[in-house]
Amino acid sequence: MTLSPRLSPHAVTSSTEPLPSLDWIDHVDTDPIRALEMLVLAWYPAEEVEPGPEVPTDEDLAGLPPSLAAFHRLARLRPALRRFGNPMLEKPRRAERSRGGLLVFAVENQGCRDWSIPWPPQGGPADADPPVWFTEDPYGDEDPEMILEAEPLSRFLLQFTLDQASGIAPFNAWTYVMPVERLEPLSDLLRPVPLAPWLPTYGSDLFYAAPGLLASISADEAEATAVFAARDREVLASLRAYDFPWSRFDD
Repeated sequence: MTLSPRLSPHAVTSSTEPLPSLDWIDHVDTDPIRALEMLVLAWYPAEEVEPGPEVPTDEDLAGLPPSLAAFHRLARLRPALRRFGNPMLEKPRRAERSRGGLLVFAVENQGCRDWSIPWPPQGGPADADPPVWFTEDPYGDEDPEMILEAEPLSRFLLQFTLDQASGIAPFNAWTYVMPVERLEPLSDLLRPVPLAPWLPTYGSDLFYAAPGLLASISADEAEATAVFAARDREVLASLRAYDFPWSRFDD
């Protein structure tokens, strides 16, 4: 299913604070690091948090690809990035697998999956924006299954951040499986994020956004499910008008 890129600026409103702009989406194709910065700074509020001993220093970040270093610098400004359900490792770790040397930079919260990049750098153009490997059961199998992610690191970090933002958002709504045509009214609300499907082996979610709202939709030709995340209760409440079969709706 493809939703149209139309956006209704009045579809969601909040009486508490200005809603985050969607300008970051304009930079996804041309400057994904800039898009990540704009998304994170707009979506997450600033916090006064004392940095722990594991927070990487500028010296630690100096040798990392630019997008990964940018993510960790953003985490200093927006500590919520360190509270993802599937955490980004503050100190990436080396690993040797069938694909050679790797640098593991994120893990699934139960340790049964992780994400890595080729390491050490090989001195080619891919060093600035390397491919990402998804590894299934990395520590329970001598030869774990490794799948190449569709997006290079800079765009993958956007996918990862959008996926994890839903998990730690204050307000969430999830639908049951429903006919895909039920989602058509959302074409006036949601703007698509131009990224490849997230985890195609599992849900193959596509990401969308509206002011103050993030959405991931998994759909085939017949059926779909949708997950919504909002920072503001009133933004989420506006979705009640669509009368979807809700499995969760935070009031």
